Amino acid sequence: MQRLVLVVDDEQDVLDVLTSLLESFGYSAMGVTRGAKALEILKKRKFDLVITDLIMPEMGGLDFVKKMRRMEKKTPVIITAGVDINESKIDLRKYGVNDFIQKPFIIGDIGRKVEKCLKNKPLAHYKNS
Repeated sequence: MQRLVLVVDDEQDVLDVLTSLLESFGYSAMGVTRGAKALEILKKRKFDLVITDLIMPEMGGLDFVKKMRRMEKKTPVIITAGVDINESKIDLRKYGVNDFIQKPFIIGDIGRKVEKCLKNKPLAHYKNS
């Protein structure tokens, strides 16, 4: 069974690139453009990994992760952003974020960081939606 990754990004082009890239790495990827929609999906289905953009309208990535963590304590999370997270002084670990990917993406970084997050993690048990 393939690992399932939920990708949340308000930019459809970025969402398309990430989901296609993940599928080329052998994962099953689902993409949504809004954090609220992603939370609805997470209520019905379990994922092996969530990748979310930091800066999005309506609900930013950190707000999304905070709300997600109330439902899903153990699912690994990777944040993506076009800003340098080190310069922003945001401690992503306190939000339960496992890793960070800087935009523009370096394809090899995505593969390595996804693999690292999923290493030794059992497959999620999926609920039918």
